[in-house]
Amino acid sequence: MSKYLLYLSLLSLFLGVAQQIKGVFSPANAFKTTILYHLSEGKTNYVSYGVVNTNGEMQIELEASAPAGMYRLVYALPQSENNFEFIYSGKPVLFNFKNETGVEFTNSKENQLLQSYNQLMANAQNDFVQLYAQPTLDTLNYKLRVQKIDSLQNAYERLSKGTIAAHFISATKPYIPSKIETVSEYISNVKTKYFEAIDFKDPILQNSNFIIDKFLDYVFLMQFSETTSLQEYQSNIDEIYSTLATTDPFYKLTTLNALRELLETSGDADLAVYLTKNYVLPLVRQQNDTELITTLETFIRIALGEKAPNFVIENSSETSNASLYDLEGADNYLLIFWSSDCSHCLNELPEVHAYISSHPEKKITVVAIGIEENIAQWSKTIVPWSEFTHSIAKGKWTHEITQTYDIQSTPTYFVLDDSKVITAKPYSLNDLKAVLDQK
Repeated sequence: MSKYLLYLSLLSLFLGVAQQIKGVFSPANAFKTTILYHLSEGKTNYVSYGVVNTNGEMQIELEASAPAGMYRLVYALPQSENNFEFIYSGKPVLFNFKNETGVEFTNSKENQLLQSYNQLMANAQNDFVQLYAQPTLDTLNYKLRVQKIDSLQNAYERLSKGTIAAHFISATKPYIPSKIETVSEYISNVKTKYFEAIDFKDPILQNSNFIIDKFLDYVFLMQFSETTSLQEYQSNIDEIYSTLATTDPFYKLTTLNALRELLETSGDADLAVYLTKNYVLPLVRQQNDTELITTLETFIRIALGEKAPNFVIENSSETSNASLYDLEGADNYLLIFWSSDCSHCLNELPEVHAYISSHPEKKITVVAIGIEENIAQWSKTIVPWSEFTHSIAKGKWTHEITQTYDIQSTPTYFVLDDSKVITAKPYSLNDLKAVLDQK
């Protein structure tokens, strides 16, 4: 028996032991499943998933061969907004996650080290910056707080030496004044030295959201005018591009495209369009990625702030000469892409019609584009909706207009201003009414 146990013990050393990613989510009823990804070489590789039970507990077993590095745990949709990253170094990772406060690691030393560093450094920097809010700069406290930041940085660099966490701690090193500076001098130096500690070729940093998060902060936080202009944000994007000058073209593209997606989802479409036109799309064309070229050209074509693509209004078996751009007299235009065999459309369009009919003062012209195969069915369906300008896209999803406007489902709404510029793309009927209420 003892020989058998010894054999199993030795076997486990050779084969390795599977490790756990284990957490407790709160409130438990807000979470269903989690998905674990390994981040490597600019790719997000699926590893496994874990079910969140009624107590909020989740557990994922990692194979003994699972590589150390950066991992991402997704806990809700959309994935891009509901996730957190962590370091896996071959040992179990335990955590608690709360909607209000985020993730707290309860055992993993590297994750705890990085988390405590970020918190303490943020507090130390905040204490330092508060000195500039005082009527008179306290020079003694100034030096003491600078020393505290410097000591904190040095201490954590020593503590983390040889770990994955060390890459992030070194790259997070803030600008530390070497002498007493005025507020304008300090602000200027913070911006010009913002990227100084980051090694953009470091694969550990590349295989995480770290650099993208730093870029996003730079775009919005590194401007200090009383009234910030669009040009200042665009200038920050220009600076971001220049920091990637010597990096691998593939990494440069994937990083800037990820930044574009974040800008788009955060509602900063004008900046996303600027980034796409000036940097992302030229890089994609250099790499001849035809699929991504099509995606980006579509994004630009129907982005907020862009003029809606023109199209001929087809309201019978014969094509008329009138187009969207020919329509005049409205303060706003609403494009509705719908279908007479879509149950959601048949529920929502009567409500839109009632809303428009009861608000003539808003001067909204509705162009309802039926994506159809059955013309007779469409003709009967539109009879009650006399307030709409009707157009039919025969051939359904193969029609040019559905591809031009990238219609993936019905109903789809676009709100335009009087110049036919896209001002909103409401997702639901309630969203649409909220937008129209502001007109």
